[in-house]
Amino acid sequence: MKRARKERLISTSLIRRLCLSLLLLFGGWASLPMYAQKAVTLNLTNQPFSTFIKQVEQQTDYKFFFEEQSVDVDRLVNVKAQNQDIKVVLDRVLGGTNLTYTIANKKILLKKHESQKPQKGKALPHEISGNVIGEDGSPMIGVSIQVKGKAVGTVTNIDGNYRLVLPNNSDAIVVTYVGYVPQEISLKNNNWQRIVLKEDANMLDAVVVVGYGTVKKRDLTGAISTVKADEMGLTGVSSIGHALEGKAAGLYVRQNSAQPGGGLDILVRGAGSINANNDPLYIVDGFPIAKLDQIASSDRKMDPGTQGVLNFLNPNDVESIEVLKDASATSIYGARAANGVVIITTKRGKEGKAKVSYSYNYSYQKYSDTYDLLSLPEWMEEKNRTTWELWVWNNKVAPWGSKSLEEALASPVNGIKYSRPYTEQEIANAGAGTDWLGLVTRNGHIQEHNINLQGGSQGTQYMLSFNYFNHEGIIRNSGMTRYTMKANIDQEFLNIFKAGLNLTMTRIINDNTQLGSDKWENSGLIRSAVEMGPQIQAYDPATGKYPTNPLVGTRPNPYSLLNNVDRGNTDRLLGNIFIEARPLDGLTLRVNAGIDRAAQSRKTYQPKSTLNGYNLQGVASVYSMDNNQYLLEATATYLKTFAKIHKVNLLAGTSYEQFNYEGVNAGNNNFLTDGFIYNNLGAGAGNKIVGSGSSENKMLSYFFRANYILKDRYLLTATLRSDGASVFAKNHKWGYFPSVALGWTISEENFMKKTTDWLSMLKLRLSWGQTGNADISTNAFASYYAQEAYNKEDKSKQIGVFQGRLENPDLKWETTTEWNVGLDFGFFNSRISGSVEYYYKVISDLLNYKPLNSYQTITQVIANIGKTQSTGVEVTLNTKNIVTKDFFWSTDLTFTKYKDRWKERTPDWKPAVYEQYDAPIRAIYSRRADHILQIGEKVPDAQPLLVPGQLVIKDINGYVRDANGDPVVDENGRFQLLGHPDNIIDDADMELIGTSDPGWLAGMTNTFKYKDFDLSFHLNGMFDRIMEDPTAMEYGISGDGIARYGLNALRSVKDRWTWDNPSTTNPSTFQGWENTYSSGDFYYQKAWFIRMQNITLGYTLPKHLLAKTKVISNLRIHASVNNAFTITPYDGLDPETDYYTASYPNARTFSFGVDISF
Repeated sequence: MKRARKERLISTSLIRRLCLSLLLLFGGWASLPMYAQKAVTLNLTNQPFSTFIKQVEQQTDYKFFFEEQSVDVDRLVNVKAQNQDIKVVLDRVLGGTNLTYTIANKKILLKKHESQKPQKGKALPHEISGNVIGEDGSPMIGVSIQVKGKAVGTVTNIDGNYRLVLPNNSDAIVVTYVGYVPQEISLKNNNWQRIVLKEDANMLDAVVVVGYGTVKKRDLTGAISTVKADEMGLTGVSSIGHALEGKAAGLYVRQNSAQPGGGLDILVRGAGSINANNDPLYIVDGFPIAKLDQIASSDRKMDPGTQGVLNFLNPNDVESIEVLKDASATSIYGARAANGVVIITTKRGKEGKAKVSYSYNYSYQKYSDTYDLLSLPEWMEEKNRTTWELWVWNNKVAPWGSKSLEEALASPVNGIKYSRPYTEQEIANAGAGTDWLGLVTRNGHIQEHNINLQGGSQGTQYMLSFNYFNHEGIIRNSGMTRYTMKANIDQEFLNIFKAGLNLTMTRIINDNTQLGSDKWENSGLIRSAVEMGPQIQAYDPATGKYPTNPLVGTRPNPYSLLNNVDRGNTDRLLGNIFIEARPLDGLTLRVNAGIDRAAQSRKTYQPKSTLNGYNLQGVASVYSMDNNQYLLEATATYLKTFAKIHKVNLLAGTSYEQFNYEGVNAGNNNFLTDGFIYNNLGAGAGNKIVGSGSSENKMLSYFFRANYILKDRYLLTATLRSDGASVFAKNHKWGYFPSVALGWTISEENFMKKTTDWLSMLKLRLSWGQTGNADISTNAFASYYAQEAYNKEDKSKQIGVFQGRLENPDLKWETTTEWNVGLDFGFFNSRISGSVEYYYKVISDLLNYKPLNSYQTITQVIANIGKTQSTGVEVTLNTKNIVTKDFFWSTDLTFTKYKDRWKERTPDWKPAVYEQYDAPIRAIYSRRADHILQIGEKVPDAQPLLVPGQLVIKDINGYVRDANGDPVVDENGRFQLLGHPDNIIDDADMELIGTSDPGWLAGMTNTFKYKDFDLSFHLNGMFDRIMEDPTAMEYGISGDGIARYGLNALRSVKDRWTWDNPSTTNPSTFQGWENTYSSGDFYYQKAWFIRMQNITLGYTLPKHLLAKTKVISNLRIHASVNNAFTITPYDGLDPETDYYTASYPNARTFSFGVDISF
């Protein structure tokens, strides 16, 4: 047995020293001036002023703007300067002249001094002045104001103001700014006094965030979906992940728990991996974050549910989300990108005056869609009916036997005569009984406050924010509170350097209620409330106790479970700093260092008033976990244009990542008092529990990407990444992941010129690439030893050591190979735009568990076995249906259709007779249920033990049998099938009936704007999937729980089959009793749904009213509803969140809020 070795890819202390050095370096920037220090070196003697302008523009990023008639460019100047600040030089050159200057947004505006008067004898030129703002009311700096047809113009200053002297015969001005729609404004009216710029909707020039950089959408060769901040429409939700529901084609987003902060399943192009993780890689401001959930408990009685991976982020801080889908886009992240990449970019500072914004949102959650349970009178009636049915069944009375009722009454089985539990009078006087769900539920409340500060000078930009989020869930004792502080700072200095800080600090407090689908004493709070009979008292004030079911003493009292204490805390710091240098034109060198640190704790206590707490006299547990992730990376980027038609963008880099985990837990029971809760474990006299664990993973990577563009129409992207990971064996630590992509912008071809009046853009893309998946347990290839306690004959415990896992020195990467074809299009100046994608991918060397032929405790080993394949089509369509001065209407549609199937099974795969070699990965097999057998109907030959009220199963197929009646197998050991019925119900009658994965997904968002009003609604849906209603399966069909155990049930149980109610909807209580025919697919339902996810109505106060306040620049009030309604054939509460029996209900949320900018 070899001992697992820890391979060191790089010294741990080295990365910590580098991080510290960069932090100290950044700390020194605080003393730098707020304005960038742009230096120039000049030696001009009697040279024209135009030469001075030219040399300054060559040495700096500044551009000069001025009115031609105001500046004499032929004036001779003399200046000598050695690496001097541009301001000092300008002061010297313009000294003694009638010119002054303003620097804003890398523009130098020259204009006559305001006190300067025109010379005598010349006509006074007409002059205009005004203000330029954005749609949010903030001033726009550096906007170009040009007189139409004249070489005269200016730019706006730091307050967005401008002043322009108009030459004769001027009739209009042209207003332009990068990223905004140009405007031509007539001078015949006063519209030039206040100009509002609107962002340019032309997506061709939009900048898309990709791995380690950005690229214009027109130059993109990969499959990427983008969701911008103004498209998210988030109110009353804890996670930014909700913004992706139905908003990005190729993305499957499903809420797996409706509890506060509940988890989301986010899958990019399906889930083809079997045992490795299928979650995408999340990148936040360049940092690949750890995926954290609450600390799980080994005690099944304290299941806290799930939490969203992105809960630590404030949704209000997010600027955009990019979803990288194909291998061309993701392979730059190599071994961690097999499941796609989600890049989250947060808001940054902007040059200009400090802008303060505040938003408040209050949400009210209505607990309305509840489980339809029997009231006490209904339950008593059903108790009478079900006990009678059970007595008739046990006594084999027709229709369930051959006895007559008279015979059974005269001679009952075991002498037990039937006794009716309740009289009609008792039922009439019963009252409502205990409303268990009413006791453990409430209406939920959400409050959220956001404060944001943005601004900066030309050299320094900053964004600071604070967020408070509090959610009281609809189940009592469930809640989530989050405090988030965010700081993004960018600083330019010494002409060629730029540095930045991204910092997020979050504290999350989770108040947990017992969840989960376990039965008996492990029942979750909701399940306990569903099944506890209404005849039982919630609390006995005389004894101070919480009564339990006298027929089933192992079922907890739901009301008592509210006394449990379960609190989880997460303190998280996500920070990274970078420094960039631009030593040569087009070359950028960058070093980035960061840390993602999470300190988590969870403390639980079950008091003596609960069932388990009473049995163990109080149970306390404390858990603590530290997760630390370190990142150090260096990149070099080179951008260059040659001969005006060749564009090159090269990226090379290396990164090192280290993941450390340490955890401890302790517990005890048998306390004298509940007063200690979890604060004094040593006070317990019970079985003390102490445990600990740790792990360390490392990854070293090298990567390269080359982008080449010819004539703005022929595109080539090639990437290569090499990753070394400690989780794999020595001979397989390194993986190599290449990709190549081609693009052809057809609309730029000369032969397409005649289409420019209706065709905005047409681009064809083709890509191939490979990515990896290393998301498995630490040192998964290696063996290890474990210990376990066992009882000796004298009942004392002995600790023993055993081999916990076998070594697999051949364990290697799980590799995804993907092909993608895409078409991007735009029509009528992008009034209609979108894309179509088709992909095919194969996941090989699946990380799976291989069974061993062994009599030892180890029965399996992690190995690379099998392949899966996925195909899919994705469509995105964006339309601007109506665009007028006062009214705007746009529609965004997404459509995704995909299939995940097996491509190659393991060599030792022994399929069941019904299993298909290339079946869906999450295939559902079942027999086919035909109908409910009715009284007088012939019993099928294939089911001779069937009785009325039970399900008739279709006899579809049978085994080929030999002369002895034994099934015949082929050369592969697989049973041969007849191809026709054989009058036997067995596995030969099983069929593939569907999959739990949706066959296709869709989303639609409509946005309306009328003057100062805005309205939007978002629909999303999942289709072509099946599922069972787990709660109805347990409590909505059989009356056995009522009859024998006094449990409650759903009202649908009243429609079960009985001799006087020959139902065709539900079989009898005794379905499946005394036979093995099962229920087949009878309970499977179509589970497609269309959900109105969000409706939002807003009103923005007019600017002229706000101007009177001189403080508020923008004010918007809004109201919204989430989960407004759902259209579905599914009978359960929710086809999205019904993961288990009595799951946390999905509530409807009404929100009201206000957004203010100062």
